[in-house]
Amino acid sequence: MKNKNLSGLLAAATLVLLLSGCAAVSKVATGDALVGNRLALKLDTAWNQFERGFGNDTPTWTVEGVTIDALQFYVGIKDGQAIAKLPDEAKSQKPLNFKASMQPADVVALYQAMLTRDGSSFQLDKLEPTEFLGAKGFRFEYSLNRKIDDVPMRGLAYGAVRNGELFVIHYSAPRLVFFPRYQARVETLARGAQLKG
Repeated sequence: MKNKNLSGLLAAATLVLLLSGCAAVSKVATGDALVGNRLALKLDTAWNQFERGFGNDTPTWTVEGVTIDALQFYVGIKDGQAIAKLPDEAKSQKPLNFKASMQPADVVALYQAMLTRDGSSFQLDKLEPTEFLGAKGFRFEYSLNRKIDDVPMRGLAYGAVRNGELFVIHYSAPRLVFFPRYQARVETLARGAQLKG
Protein backbone atom coordinates (compact mmCIF):
# COMPACT_ATOMS: atom_id res chain seq x y z
CA MET A 1 0.00 0.00 0.00
CA LYS A 2 2.90 2.32 0.84
CA ASN A 3 4.29 1.84 -2.71
CA LYS A 4 0.95 2.82 -4.28
CA ASN A 5 0.77 5.99 -2.17
CA LEU A 6 4.34 6.91 -3.13
CA SER A 7 3.56 6.29 -6.81
CA GLY A 8 0.53 8.55 -6.61
CA LEU A 9 2.51 11.28 -4.89
CA LEU A 10 5.26 11.05 -7.51
CA ALA A 11 2.75 11.26 -10.36
CA ALA A 12 1.06 14.26 -8.75
CA ALA A 13 4.40 15.97 -8.14
CA THR A 14 5.43 15.39 -11.76
CA LEU A 15 2.16 16.89 -12.99
CA VAL A 16 2.62 19.96 -10.76
CA LEU A 17 6.14 20.41 -12.14
CA LEU A 18 4.88 20.12 -15.71
CA LEU A 19 2.13 22.62 -15.10
CA SER A 20 4.42 25.04 -13.29
CA GLY A 21 6.82 24.86 -16.23
CA CYS A 22 4.36 26.95 -18.24
CA ALA A 23 2.90 23.98 -20.07
CA ALA A 24 -0.37 25.57 -21.16
CA VAL A 25 -3.36 23.23 -21.29
CA SER A 26 -6.23 23.67 -23.71
CA LYS A 27 -9.25 21.63 -24.75
CA VAL A 28 -9.38 19.86 -28.12
CA ALA A 29 -13.08 19.63 -28.95
CA THR A 30 -14.84 16.93 -30.95
CA GLY A 31 -14.87 17.25 -34.72
CA ASP A 32 -11.95 18.05 -37.02
CA ALA A 33 -8.47 18.78 -35.65
CA LEU A 34 -5.16 19.54 -37.34
CA VAL A 35 -1.86 18.70 -35.65
CA GLY A 36 1.38 20.26 -36.84
CA ASN A 37 -0.50 21.80 -39.78
CA ARG A 38 -0.22 18.41 -41.51
CA LEU A 39 -2.06 15.66 -39.62
CA ALA A 40 -5.85 15.83 -40.01
CA LEU A 41 -7.90 13.99 -37.38
CA LYS A 42 -11.59 13.38 -36.70
CA LEU A 43 -12.40 13.32 -32.98
CA ASP A 44 -15.51 11.73 -31.51
CA THR A 45 -14.51 12.75 -27.95
CA ALA A 46 -12.62 15.70 -26.48
CA TRP A 47 -8.99 15.65 -25.30
CA ASN A 48 -6.79 17.94 -23.23
CA GLN A 49 -3.76 19.32 -25.06
CA PHE A 50 -0.42 20.26 -23.50
CA GLU A 51 1.04 22.98 -25.67
CA ARG A 52 4.66 22.06 -24.93
CA GLY A 53 4.34 18.28 -24.52
CA PHE A 54 6.75 16.71 -22.07
CA GLY A 55 9.17 19.62 -22.33
CA ASN A 56 10.32 18.42 -25.76
CA ASP A 57 7.78 20.38 -27.85
CA THR A 58 6.03 17.20 -29.05
CA PRO A 59 2.25 17.81 -29.33
CA THR A 60 0.74 15.81 -26.46
CA TRP A 61 -2.91 15.09 -25.66
CA THR A 62 -4.38 13.36 -22.62
CA VAL A 63 -7.70 12.37 -21.07
CA GLU A 64 -6.77 11.59 -17.46
CA GLY A 65 -3.62 13.72 -17.08
CA VAL A 66 -0.27 13.71 -18.80
CA THR A 67 1.41 11.54 -16.13
CA ILE A 68 -1.30 8.91 -16.67
CA ASP A 69 -2.10 8.71 -20.37
CA ALA A 70 -0.36 10.48 -23.23
CA LEU A 71 -1.15 10.64 -26.94
CA GLN A 72 1.79 12.13 -28.83
CA PHE A 73 2.14 13.24 -32.42
CA TYR A 74 5.42 13.20 -34.36
CA VAL A 75 4.59 15.07 -37.53
CA GLY A 76 6.87 15.41 -40.55
CA ILE A 77 10.17 14.45 -38.92
CA LYS A 78 12.72 14.99 -41.68
CA ASP A 79 15.76 12.88 -42.61
CA GLY A 80 18.51 13.56 -40.07
CA GLN A 81 16.18 15.35 -37.63
CA ALA A 82 15.82 14.27 -33.99
CA ILE A 83 12.46 12.64 -33.26
CA ALA A 84 12.07 14.90 -30.22
CA LYS A 85 13.90 17.82 -28.69
CA LEU A 86 16.08 16.73 -25.77
CA PRO A 87 15.18 18.22 -22.38
CA ASP A 88 17.84 20.53 -20.94
CA GLU A 89 19.08 17.93 -18.43
CA ALA A 90 19.73 15.45 -21.26
CA LYS A 91 21.61 17.79 -23.64
CA SER A 92 24.80 15.76 -23.19
CA GLN A 93 23.08 12.65 -24.62
CA LYS A 94 23.23 11.77 -28.29
CA PRO A 95 20.11 12.93 -30.16
CA LEU A 96 17.90 10.22 -31.63
CA ASN A 97 17.78 11.11 -35.31
CA PHE A 98 15.41 9.69 -37.89
CA LYS A 99 16.81 8.49 -41.22
CA ALA A 100 14.54 8.27 -44.26
CA SER A 101 16.03 4.86 -45.11
CA MET A 102 14.87 3.32 -41.80
CA GLN A 103 12.67 0.25 -41.88
CA PRO A 104 9.79 -0.10 -39.35
CA ALA A 105 11.98 -2.12 -36.95
CA ASP A 106 14.57 0.68 -37.01
CA VAL A 107 11.91 3.28 -36.17
CA VAL A 108 10.72 1.09 -33.27
CA ALA A 109 14.32 0.87 -32.02
CA LEU A 110 14.52 4.67 -32.15
CA TYR A 111 11.40 4.98 -29.99
CA GLN A 112 12.64 2.27 -27.65
CA ALA A 113 15.85 4.27 -27.12
CA MET A 114 13.81 7.40 -26.40
CA LEU A 115 11.45 5.66 -23.96
CA THR A 116 14.26 3.98 -22.01
CA ARG A 117 16.64 6.98 -21.61
CA ASP A 118 15.50 7.25 -17.98
CA GLY A 119 16.24 3.58 -17.24
CA SER A 120 12.70 2.27 -17.91
CA SER A 121 12.56 -1.25 -19.36
CA PHE A 122 10.95 -1.86 -22.77
CA GLN A 123 9.60 -5.00 -24.44
CA LEU A 124 8.26 -5.04 -28.00
CA ASP A 125 5.04 -7.09 -28.05
CA LYS A 126 4.02 -6.72 -31.69
CA LEU A 127 5.17 -5.09 -34.91
CA GLU A 128 3.02 -5.43 -38.01
CA PRO A 129 2.30 -3.73 -41.34
CA THR A 130 -0.91 -1.75 -41.51
CA GLU A 131 -2.50 1.02 -43.50
CA PHE A 132 -1.78 4.45 -42.05
CA LEU A 133 -2.39 7.88 -43.59
CA GLY A 134 -3.97 6.21 -46.60
CA ALA A 135 -1.03 4.01 -47.59
CA LYS A 136 1.38 1.35 -46.30
CA GLY A 137 2.56 1.94 -42.76
CA PHE A 138 3.24 -0.01 -39.57
CA ARG A 139 1.82 -0.48 -36.09
CA PHE A 140 3.60 -1.61 -32.94
CA GLU A 141 2.66 -2.41 -29.37
CA TYR A 142 4.98 -2.56 -26.39
CA SER A 143 5.16 -3.05 -22.62
CA LEU A 144 7.22 -0.72 -20.49
CA ASN A 145 8.07 -0.69 -16.80
CA ARG A 146 8.31 3.01 -15.96
CA LYS A 147 11.35 3.57 -13.74
CA ILE A 148 10.22 6.75 -11.99
CA ASP A 149 7.32 5.03 -10.20
CA ASP A 150 7.60 1.35 -11.20
CA VAL A 151 4.25 1.47 -13.02
CA PRO A 152 3.72 -1.17 -15.75
CA MET A 153 2.73 0.67 -18.93
CA ARG A 154 1.47 -0.35 -22.35
CA GLY A 155 1.84 1.57 -25.53
CA LEU A 156 0.92 1.47 -29.18
CA ALA A 157 1.95 3.49 -32.18
CA TYR A 158 1.01 3.88 -35.82
CA GLY A 159 3.74 5.12 -38.14
CA ALA A 160 4.63 5.73 -41.76
CA VAL A 161 7.33 7.37 -43.84
CA ARG A 162 5.93 9.67 -46.53
CA ASN A 163 8.28 11.41 -48.98
CA GLY A 164 11.21 10.89 -46.62
CA GLU A 165 9.36 12.25 -43.55
CA LEU A 166 8.26 10.28 -40.48
CA PHE A 167 4.73 10.48 -39.07
CA VAL A 168 3.87 8.66 -35.82
CA ILE A 169 0.86 8.67 -33.51
CA HIS A 170 1.97 7.19 -30.17
CA TYR A 171 -0.16 6.37 -27.11
CA SER A 172 0.89 5.12 -23.67
CA ALA A 173 -0.94 4.53 -20.38
CA PRO A 174 -0.80 2.25 -17.31
CA ARG A 175 -1.42 -1.33 -18.41
CA LEU A 176 -4.18 -2.42 -16.03
CA VAL A 177 -6.91 0.25 -16.22
CA PHE A 178 -6.20 3.21 -18.45
CA PHE A 179 -4.65 1.58 -21.52
CA PRO A 180 -7.61 -0.74 -22.19
CA ARG A 181 -10.04 2.09 -21.35
CA TYR A 182 -8.77 4.33 -24.17
CA GLN A 183 -7.14 1.94 -26.65
CA ALA A 184 -10.18 1.70 -28.96
CA ARG A 185 -10.50 5.51 -29.03
CA VAL A 186 -6.83 5.86 -30.04
CA GLU A 187 -7.07 3.10 -32.67
CA THR A 188 -10.11 4.80 -34.26
CA LEU A 189 -8.36 8.16 -34.28
CA ALA A 190 -5.17 6.73 -35.86
CA ARG A 191 -7.03 4.72 -38.51
CA GLY A 192 -8.93 7.83 -39.59
CA ALA A 193 -5.89 10.14 -39.71
CA GLN A 194 -5.09 11.83 -43.02
CA LEU A 195 -2.13 13.76 -44.30
CA LYS A 196 -2.54 17.33 -45.55
CA GLY A 197 -0.01 18.99 -47.86
